[in-house]
Amino acid sequence: MIGEFYDMIDSLKDRNEVRLFIKSLLTADEIATLMRRIEIAVLLSGKYTYNEIIKLLGVGNGKITNVQKCLLQDDSGYKIIVKRLVENRKRRLKRIKKEEKEAMESSSPLGTIKKFSPANRILPDLLDAVIEKFEDDKNLEKEALLFTPSRAPFKNKR
Repeated sequence: MIGEFYDMIDSLKDRNEVRLFIKSLLTADEIATLMRRIEIAVLLSGKYTYNEIIKLLGVGNGKITNVQKCLLQDDSGYKIIVKRLVENRKRRLKRIKKEEKEAMESSSPLGTIKKFSPANRILPDLLDAVIEKFEDDKNLEKEALLFTPSRAPFKNKR
């Protein structure tokens, strides 16, 4: 019977079907509880301490310990979802930062000059390319650990 349950979940075709299924299956509080556990797993994977997690999420030691035990198992599903979640958040953050940068450049009085003067574009473009290529992915990863689409990133980063 549990196999059929997994097959049902696997048969869902897109995010909307998953949303409808989960919404029908679980209450809003149950969904929030599951997401809280996933956030704990994300922060534990990012080497946050119990005290830091308690401050950030307002959860107890017991909940953190339960998630930690699952993360220590070789077959932890948390590891799979944490990896994918952090990668998705990093992609989203890169896109947001790029959009913010483009918006700032287009609203800047110098932005107009940049657009029409190739000499003014070369150096900044090269610098951006070099910085982007050698960007410290760890900083982005730390930011992604605390980023969720429903709220702005926490200001207190490690």
